Parts: sequence; C-alpha cells; structure tokens
Amino acid sequence: MGISFLFLEKFSPKIRNELSDFALHQKKKRFTMADLKDLSSNPFSALFGSVNQAQEFSQAVTKEKKEKDEEKEPITSAVTEENLQQLALQKLEINQIIENVFLICLDSEQSHDTDRPSRCVFMEELFTSLEGQTWLDMECIDQAVFERSLMENPGNHVIRTSDRPTEDPGAASLAGESLVLRYFYHCYCRYKAIQNDKKHQKYNTELMKCNEIILMNAKNCLQQSELYPGQNTQKQLLKLCEEETVYLSSGTETIVEFLDKVIQEIQLHQEDGSLEQVMKPIFLMIGDRFMKEFTLMNPGFSHNVDLLSMFVKHPALAEVFLDSSAPVDWTNGKAFERTILGSMMSLSCTPKTDLGPYEFFENPSSKTKQDIDAIETSVQQPIANNAEKIYQFLFKMVKLSPDIRHKVMNWLGKCIAANSGRSKIWSAQMPQLFHQMYCSEGFGLNLCHIMLKFCKPFSEPNSTKLLKIQCSYPSVVPKDENHSKQIGVHSGGMNKETCLVPSAENEKLPEEESYNFITECFFLTHQCINMSFHTVHEKFVKLNQELHRIQRLYQEVRSQGSDEVEPVRSIKLQMEKGMTLYLCMKAALTEPVLLELCLNFYLATATWLVQTAVVDNPKSFTQIKLPLPETIPKSLAHIPEFIMGNLTDFTLFLQRFKDDLYEVAGHRLEHFMTLILVFMGSPDRMRNPHLRAELAETLAALMPGDPQRGGQGLLSRYHREILFTNHPLIEHLAQTLLHVFVSIEMTGQSVEFEQKFNYRRPMYMVLEYIWEIEFHRDAVKKLAEEAESKIEATDAPLFLRFINLLINDGIFLLDEALDFMSQIKEKQEQKDSGAWNQMDQQQRQEAESTLRQISMLARYHNVMANYTIHALDLLTRDIKSIFCHCSMVDRIAGMLNYFLLHLVGPKQKNFKVKDKNEYEFKPQQIVSDICQIYQNLGESEEFCIAVSSDGRSYSKDLFPKAINKISQKCEEEEELYSNAPEEFLDPIMGTLMKEPVLLPSSKNIVDKSVIARHILSDQSDPFNRSPLSLDMVIPQHELKEKIHKWIAETKNKR
Repeated sequence: MGISFLFLEKFSPKIRNELSDFALHQKKKRFTMADLKDLSSNPFSALFGSVNQAQEFSQAVTKEKKEKDEEKEPITSAVTEENLQQLALQKLEINQIIENVFLICLDSEQSHDTDRPSRCVFMEELFTSLEGQTWLDMECIDQAVFERSLMENPGNHVIRTSDRPTEDPGAASLAGESLVLRYFYHCYCRYKAIQNDKKHQKYNTELMKCNEIILMNAKNCLQQSELYPGQNTQKQLLKLCEEETVYLSSGTETIVEFLDKVIQEIQLHQEDGSLEQVMKPIFLMIGDRFMKEFTLMNPGFSHNVDLLSMFVKHPALAEVFLDSSAPVDWTNGKAFERTILGSMMSLSCTPKTDLGPYEFFENPSSKTKQDIDAIETSVQQPIANNAEKIYQFLFKMVKLSPDIRHKVMNWLGKCIAANSGRSKIWSAQMPQLFHQMYCSEGFGLNLCHIMLKFCKPFSEPNSTKLLKIQCSYPSVVPKDENHSKQIGVHSGGMNKETCLVPSAENEKLPEEESYNFITECFFLTHQCINMSFHTVHEKFVKLNQELHRIQRLYQEVRSQGSDEVEPVRSIKLQMEKGMTLYLCMKAALTEPVLLELCLNFYLATATWLVQTAVVDNPKSFTQIKLPLPETIPKSLAHIPEFIMGNLTDFTLFLQRFKDDLYEVAGHRLEHFMTLILVFMGSPDRMRNPHLRAELAETLAALMPGDPQRGGQGLLSRYHREILFTNHPLIEHLAQTLLHVFVSIEMTGQSVEFEQKFNYRRPMYMVLEYIWEIEFHRDAVKKLAEEAESKIEATDAPLFLRFINLLINDGIFLLDEALDFMSQIKEKQEQKDSGAWNQMDQQQRQEAESTLRQISMLARYHNVMANYTIHALDLLTRDIKSIFCHCSMVDRIAGMLNYFLLHLVGPKQKNFKVKDKNEYEFKPQQIVSDICQIYQNLGESEEFCIAVSSDGRSYSKDLFPKAINKISQKCEEEEELYSNAPEEFLDPIMGTLMKEPVLLPSSKNIVDKSVIARHILSDQSDPFNRSPLSLDMVIPQHELKEKIHKWIAETKNKR
C-alpha cells in the first residue's frame, strides 16, 4: 500500500526536502531490524536527539501495534515509513503548538502552513547552539522561552514565517512584545485557546508543559524582577489587569485565572520572594491614585475598586491587601485615612478641612436655587455609588474566610475607636489638633454609610435577626488580638462609655464565649454614627447659626457703605466661604441612600431597645404594656447612651433639614413613639435626664407640621397625626411629657439656661398640640384633679410640681427678658448718640460684642417667656381650681399683676427698642395672654381677691391700659394689612393671604384657609362652579414668600 507524503507541502522547504528525499528512496519498502540497525543515514533520525532514541521509538511503536492486533501478521522487528511519518508529523505538530503559544521559532524560512503563526521571534542563538535544528520540542522549550524573556528588543528579531497573503496587523507587535509579563500573559491566552481546540487534545501533556513554563516564568518576573533590567513587572501586572478588567468589555475569566495560578506558583516558591513583597507595591500604587489622583466625580475610582476586587478574590491577596492597609499608628484616627483602604473612603463633597480646598458650590451667592439643587444632586449620586462599591469590596472579603473577616473587622473596629474622640466636646475647641488626630467629615460619613450597609439585613422593625444581638458586647475588652479573633469582638473604648443605667459589676450580664457578626455590626455601626453623622450634624447646626449671625452683621454694615469697601468686603467673603462649606456638608448629610439606611436602622434599633427595656435577651417581639415591670433588665447597664443619642439626633436632623423623609417611614413611625413612651418617663431605665429631654424633642419632631406652612405630604401628615391618637400606648403621653418636664429641674445637676431652653421649647410645642386633642386634654385634667386632692402631701404630685415650675419659670424668664430689653435700649441709645464713635477700636468691638451677647440672651428669654405664659393660658382655660388654691393663687395673681404693670404701665417706655422682632419681643401678645389668664380664672372669687389684694403691682388703672394695649395691637395689624398690595389679598374675603393657592380650573389665587371653609359646604370652584376638592389646589410658594417678606419688611419699618 502506498504512503502519501502530501502533508509535507505545508512545511518549510528545508524540512520538506529532508522528508521527501527519504520518502522517494524508501517508497513501498519494509525494513527489518537488521536493516534499521544503522539509522544514522535515515533523514528521519534527525528528528530525535540521538540514534538510540530513534531505535527506542521504533521498538515502542512495534510493540504497541503488536498488542493492539494479535491476530494480524506481526510486524516484528520492523519499522515502516508510516511509523516514521507519524513521528515526523508528531514532532512538527508539537513545534507548531510551541510556535503558536510562544511566537518563537528555529525555522527562519516561510511556509504555506496556515496554522503556523505569521510572525515569530527567530531564536538565532538557540538555533546555532542546536547545530541547525529547525523545530522546537519539549527538550529545548525551557531554554528557548527563558532566552526569549531576556531579550531586550525582541521586536528586532521578528521574522515572517508564513507566505500567506494576509495577516493580522498586530501580529508583529504581539510577537515582538517587549514587556515580559505582558508577553507571558498573552502566551497564556494563546495556550488556553489551543487547549480548547479538540484537535490538540492528544498533546495534552505537551500543553501542560507549556502552561508550567508560562506560569514559572511569570512568577519569576514578579519575584526576581532584577533579571529584567528596566522593567517594572509589578506595574506591568497592574496595567495588564486594568486593561483586561476595566477598559475592555470582554469577560475577565482569563486574567483572573492567570493571576490565581501565578499566585499559587509564588506561594509554592516563597523562597524566591513572598507574596507580600510582590503584591504590596501594586496595592500601594492603587492607593496613591485614591490619595492623589481621584476626585469624587472621577470614574477612575470605580474602575480601581473593581480592580482591587479582582485581586482580593484570592484569600492570600486579600490578606496582603489588609496588611498593606495597616495604619502607621493604630491609635491615630487620621492615620487610617492615609491607608489604602482609608483613602478609598475619603472621597467626598466635603473638604478635608474647613479651610478647603472646596471642589463644589464655590461662589454660591452667584448661583440660583436651581443651580445649587442640581449641583447637590450631581455630587450625591457618586457618593452613594462609591459607598456601595466599597461595601461590596469589603463584604466579599468578609465572606472569604474567618481569618480575613477578622482582619476586616479589626481594621474597621480600630478605625472607629481611634476616631471616637471626634464626638467629645473638647475636640471641637481645638480645630488644628482635631484635623491632625481624626479623620475628615467625608471619611466619617462614608464609613458610616458602609457600616449601615452591613446592618441592612436586620434593619427592619421587629426583625428576628435583632434578637441575636448580645447585649454584653460593649462591656467586653479582649486581652489581645488572638482573643479578639476568638470571641469576635473588635471594638475599642466602648466599655468606657456611659450606659443607660449605672450598675454594679455583679448586676451585669455575664460575658459570652463569642459574639456573632450581627452583634458586632450593630454596636460598631452605632459607635461609628456617634463619631461621624452625629458630630457632623452638630457642626452643621453651629455653622448654620454662625451664618445667620454673619448675615445679620453683613446687612448691618452694608447699610453703612458699599460692598467694595472694608469691612463689608471681608464679611461678604467670610459669608461666601461659610455658605460653601454649609452646602457641601448639607449635600453629604442629606444623601438620600444614607438617610434611608439611617432611618431603617433607627427604626430597627427602636424596636430592639424597647424589648431590652422589658426583659434580658428577648426571644421574641412582644407587645409592650405600661407601666413596665418593676424588675430592671441587666442589659440596660451594657447599652451605651450614645445609641439613644444617635436616634434622637437623627430625628431632629430630619425635622430640620429633611422632614419629607418621615413620609417614607409611614406607619412604622409608631416604633419611635413606643420608644419615647417607654423611656422618656422612665428614669430607672434611662438615668440621664438630658437623654429623656431629647426624646421630648424627638416627640416634637414627630408632630404634624402646620398645614398652613406646607412641606408635608398628606400621607406623611396622616401617619403623624394618628401617632398622637391611635398608638396603643398614647394614653400615657401626657403624664410622660409632664414627668420629663419636671425631671429636668429635679436632677440636682447643673443645667445651663440655653440647654434648658432647647429642652423646654419642644415640650411646650407638644403640650400645645396635644391640648387640642380631647383625650389628651382630659388626661391632663385628671392629673390636675389628683394633684389637687393630694396638694398637701409630702411628696408633691406631678401636676403640682409642673405648674409650680411654670410659674417660677414665667416670673424668672419674663423678668430677665425685660431687664435685657432695657439694657438693649440703653446700648442702642448710646450708639445712636455717637458715644461709640468716641471709643477706640478695641472698646467699640467690646461694646458690639456685649450688645450681641445681650441680644442673644434677650431672644432666648423672650421666646421661653412667650411659651411659658401661653402654656399657662392653655391650662387655665380648662383647669382652674388648683390655680386658685390658697397655696397657689397669690403667686399667680402677683405674677400677672407684676408683668402687666411693666408692659402697660409707665415702665413700658424702657423696652422700646429698634426691631422688636429681632429679639422675639412681643409685648402685645404677652399682654393678650395675661389678660386671657385673668379671664380664665376670673370666675374664682379667691383669684379676684388675690389680684386686688396685691399691693405691689395692682392699681385700678391697670386693666384699662391693658385693654388699650391689646386694641393697639389689633389696630396696628389692621393698618398693616390695609396697605397690602392687591395681589396679596384674598379675592373672596379681601384679607391678607397667609397660604396662597391656585384653583386649577378658574386659575384664581385665594387663601387656603378661605377656600377650605368654602369646600366644607360646597365642593366647587366659587368662580366657575367646576368640581373642586382641597387636594386639587396648587400651593403658590413664590407668592407666599413674597407676602411673608413684605410683612416682615413692613413690620421692621414700623
């Protein structure tokens, strides 16, 4: 049977000639072992390393064929042309595989073979050393690849190896790739492609050898980079991973697989260089980008986090990354921000320090509200996206292994602990030291966002996962890092925090053997919020107050000169910078995803706190009943006060800056109300009276807003209204409110006036709101009846203590307020007379400072006096007898007479200052309230006698003057409104509109209160009879602002 040698046509002429000559000479001839004893003259023997190898191959082939077919005539001791052809083909195909994988060759001539690469690097030195061998095999591949990797300019050795007319335009650059690690990665890609081709399956052993050589050389590139002068192989790996994972749309499986296998090789050969030595420089390069190159809006941030995510999929690399992110000083909060991981969290719209630099909201006075809103939206989206990226990055590492989880939580816990000093009062007094010791606002808020993401799985009210929280966690102090890992506690300093109730050591819960991930996330997140969101909110509020002060000063000095002269120019610049910082902080604090995470977390926290107030380690969520059991759970002695403080702080933030978010909570707001009713009136479960007073502020924040002011959706208002009427425990609200009001005075602790002002004001607001709800009013009346029946008791009843404080406060506040108003009048007269112009600059500055201080105190006292007197007015409308009791009547009568005399008598001229509204001084309103109290109690003979018997202040002319004062107020208001522009007047009643709304069909603008009364009897537009309901009217916010601005300006002129 003839043998075809047509397969030779595709090989190069040199190999083809050698094989075809042998074929013509030996065609159709069989050889015996004797004939083949001397194979040196056989051209195929050149394919073997030696003649002995050729003989061994021949014997092996003969044996194999004999075993396969015993029935056939044995080909004993014979090697056919077919055997040698098979050998030749095998050798040539292996050569072809090596050429296609490594793009190197020993055959410099072109061929017709379409499977051969079109361009290769000709290994000339190896060709010479092999004495002209023209093919590559497994014996020389190691040397060939190593020599190829050491070539300085491999592109100079690229030759054309195929004579086909077309070729890949990038073939030459691929073959001549000079970057050694990139070259081996491309070799790996080509190896994978060949391996997946079924026609090469028979060469699996040879392919595996190629793979081993690629990985071993790639490993050497990274561990022994000194072998490759002028090449930064770590930088090559980083660039390569970037191109494959970020900028290309194709999958990343190949680069990930390549990276994993190279890492395995490095780990197996640590003696050549550790994994940390190889990878740490790469991580530091990425960290430098976060620190020096990227800004909040830079898309490179997301790309590089993805790159890091690809690296840390491997547990060993995750460990290296976390070790590389260790701060220089684990006790310095700022040091964490300078690490690789910390730098990822530092990008924000807030500046690193108050001095800048500012990236957003520059020159805010030149921008419209729409411009500012657009900027705010544009910066909030990347803040949320970046936080999500970092969270996913950390979460994937946490799931890798217990060791990696420990390292992640250790970094987070120590970072939070090192920055916990941000929340201390003293830190705000030393801004320079503050910025050296602690992280920036942006870093803190981003870390807060990430920690809230960890808590998201159990951030639902009554989530069963909340029952897994182990209350003793904050009290545990690990002995060392190994102990920390063993018990799952990575917090720091939490054991030093004040807890809800103090307790002796034997009254606390025992420590657990270990603490679960939910517990750690819960407490660490609260500690993080306390040092971040809470602290930034405090700073934000103070900045807001400071801006108001600067604006008032600016308006004052501007009225005296041009904007381009000093000090107007400096004050304007200060105001611009302050507003820029304010807008940056507002954008960061009001980022929607962050706020929603906070809201859900606090709702979950509220439900958990309520259960811990009833029983230790609750096993289920049970319905709360008041009064609570007498036994105080030990858990409360472990729970830091800042957990409750975080919650109250957040509710106040929403009320001030994002009230519409309450609409998102909907009916879930009931959990806040339950928390308030459980803790606000329970000093045995929350010892700190200030915290209980802050719950009263939270209660005020939950009240429905004034519908005339707008700003709340109908659904939000509905849910907030039913809180005060339908909550299961709402019947206890009145008593709880009075209890906390009284407890502020009864603690024996020093409470600054301004702080008391901030506490009492929301309590008055709540009292005024619930007084309009009948069953709350009846509850207060019942407390008054009980107090009157026990008025002589040693332990004074709650309501008696409450009204006693009201009278005491009323006397003190109004007396102080009038004294301050008198001082202001005196200072203003001195200034107007020119006396201040005679002072030197320092004296004048001191005088200005004194006036500002007195003005602030006057404002505080006036506001509180107004609230206090109005509260007495409300109470005396329905509760009379206890005020007229012999132990009380003389005090209240004397108070009323005293202040009426000062406000309408000869001394009233002492309080005539410029712009009473600036100081919240409302004498007509106070007189009106005082007269109403007279009227409320006037039916009591005891009260009338007490009023007329007051020898200090009473006179028969007192009341006619009061009536004149009230009449004067009414006349002033009528006169004010009579001059209002036509567009400000309601077309139906002719009165000044307070809440203008547009009727959708007739397009007329009317006052909301007027049309609301109309709709009660007639659900149609009064101008065209079209159907109309109150939810159809359209608020006219711009007109409303113009009206209120006009009212304020008109009052100021008077």
